This record gives sequence, C-alpha cells and structure tokens, in this order.
Amino acid sequence: MKKVSLILLTLCLAVSALTAVDVSAVTPADNNAFASLITPYQPLTARVRGMGTTGVAVTGRSDTFYVNPAALASRRFELSVPSVQATVYHLYDAIKGGGDLFSLGSLVNMASGIQDGYGRLMDLDAGLSFTAGGFGLGINTTIVINTFGEDGQYGLEADLFGEVRAAISLGYGYRFQLPLDFSIDVGAMVRFSYLAYTDIIGADIVSNPDDVTNVLQTTPIMAGFSIPIDLGLNVNMPYGFSLGVVARNLNGRFYMTGFDGYEEFLKDPLGGKSSSDKFSFNSDWSLDAGIGWSLNTWYASPTIAIDFRDIVGMCVDKDFTFRDFMYHLNIGAEVRLLSFLDIRGGLSQGYWSLGLGLDLWAFKVDVAYFRQEFGQTAGEYGLDGFTVRINIGYDR
Repeated sequence: MKKVSLILLTLCLAVSALTAVDVSAVTPADNNAFASLITPYQPLTARVRGMGTTGVAVTGRSDTFYVNPAALASRRFELSVPSVQATVYHLYDAIKGGGDLFSLGSLVNMASGIQDGYGRLMDLDAGLSFTAGGFGLGINTTIVINTFGEDGQYGLEADLFGEVRAAISLGYGYRFQLPLDFSIDVGAMVRFSYLAYTDIIGADIVSNPDDVTNVLQTTPIMAGFSIPIDLGLNVNMPYGFSLGVVARNLNGRFYMTGFDGYEEFLKDPLGGKSSSDKFSFNSDWSLDAGIGWSLNTWYASPTIAIDFRDIVGMCVDKDFTFRDFMYHLNIGAEVRLLSFLDIRGGLSQGYWSLGLGLDLWAFKVDVAYFRQEFGQTAGEYGLDGFTVRINIGYDR
C-alpha cells in the first residue's frame, strides 16, 4: 500500500501539471523556487552520468540527441524501443533508516534532507529513438520532483513542485572526410520541447499520501513550449583522438500559458483565448567543448573524455578561481570489456561518479552513482543520486 501511495504521489506532482497558476508568482524571473526551469532540457543517460557527465567529443549513439548531434555523422544504425530510466536523489538520506528504497518512509527521509537552494527528489525518463544514415529521430519525456528550501524552511518545511518535460527531436549529421585520416563531423538537432510545472506544494505532502487527491484538484499549472536548436562539430584525428564543440539550446525561449484551473485547461489546452494569462522566459544556452580519445579492440575498448561546460560563462567571469574552474570541468573514462561489460568513472564539478553497463545484444542495463551540483559554485550543494536505465533495442 505504501508503494502504491508513493507512485500516486509521483503521478500527482506530474499530472497536477494539468491544473492552474498565478503568473506573477511562478515565473523563474520572479520566484527563485522556479529558477531551475531555465536549465535546458537534457535527459542524461546513466552512461553519461557514470562518466562524469562527459561526452561532447565521444558521444555514444544513444546520447546523440542531447549531448552532441555531430555524432549522427557516423551514419550508424541505432534503435531504442524503448528506454526507461529512474533516478533517486538524496540516496544516503533514503537508505540511512534501512528498509525498502522505494517505500514511503524512504521518501520522507529524502524530503527531510532538503537544504538551502533548489534540488531534486527523483526523476523518471522514457524515450524512443532511431538513427540511420545520418538522420536521427527521438521522443523523450521526463517527470521531475523538484525541491526548494530557503529562509530556514528546510526538510519537510521546504517546497516541492512537479515538472513534466517532453520533446520530439529531429537531427542530421554529415562527415567531411579529409586526408591523413582526419575528418570533420557536423550536426544539427531541432526539437519541439514542451514544459509544464505546478505551483508550489509543501514538502510535508510526502508524509500525507491521503492528501494526493486533493492536491490533484487544487494545484495550479503553467504550460508552454519552445523550439530550441543544438549545433555540434567534431574533429576526428588519427589514433582515436577527437575534439568536439556544441552550442546547446539556441532559441530556447519558452512561451507559456497560465490556467485558472483544470477545467479551463481542458476547454482551451492551447491557451488561445485572450483571457488566458501568458508570459515567456529564456532558458539558458551554453557553448561546451570536449577532448576525447578512444580505442576499439575485441577484448577491451577504452574511452577518455574531458569536457568544459559553458566556456563562455567561464571566460567572462572576472574573478575566476580554481573553484570556478572545477565548476566547469568534467572528466570521464569508460572501458568496454569483451563487447558486453562497461566500467565507468568520472569527476563532475569536483564530484566523483561510478557506473556499470551490461550489454546483452538487444537488452542493455546501465547503472550510475554520482553527485550533482545544484549550487552556483563547485562544492556548494551537491546531491548524491543513483540512476538505473533499461534499454531494449539495437545499438552497434
């Protein structure tokens, strides 16, 4: 029964993204609780997380859609039908009391660990993807339970809000072959990105599952869309070396509509009526760069990656320190053994990560344990998380 309540709570925070909201109170510019919404939609796989959130220069085909579209230029075939991934944050808080990780008691422990600033409790991802001949088509959706604490209101006194993201991505990559085993890959990805999020919900809801139905009926929402573009470039060199650059989330402005209630949303889901509250906000764009090396053999295939996040922001910071440098630096490595076992490790914004993958032809399982920085500087507010991803398909 407790597991059923936990599932209902997760769906509550997602589906209540179909109720309504006061525009002036829920825009990212006016309310810090929603500041995380300006972050571009990037559903990172367990492989990327296990490798320290790297991959700009060594993107796997299943990561093409949100890491670097230039990887489509390999023209190789990949089919995922589907992939499902779950991530739990505050993992230490969830298991410190013992018992079932997915019990209601563990969720209460997780919420009790909410600190200053914004973070997450969990997210669920599902997706379909297909790549062949340089083209790529992907469909992804993510449900997120976000947290926010401030002014001494932490733990169960903090705030939650649900977030639903969905995207349809279409991309193309092309390879320019050069002499001496050099080549240049270019790629572009355009997506229709949908966002819906609820108004603030008290974190104590996790200890009162009987309130779920009432929350579904009363929590307001904002919903809207953007059409962002990613542009990527890879320079492939002899002996497995590569350089990569990607401009991410260009044209990332969201056009949102507010609704007075669930019934109004059903009558006008596209927000076309003049009485509907409307606003817009920009989600961040970034210019990321990476260096990579990989070697393929039948018994062991190592990969090393070094990425620099948001290099424009890194360069314009006048008081740039070593701590700031670590905030922008990600390092990762992967070794594939006998074509079916992947061992991964990395360093992301100063936090280490570990990952494993098991590839049984059409069935693949990946896990990762990591820490993610939710603060503005390295070491400010890192949350531990555990990701499990199951993928059915073909990726060779």
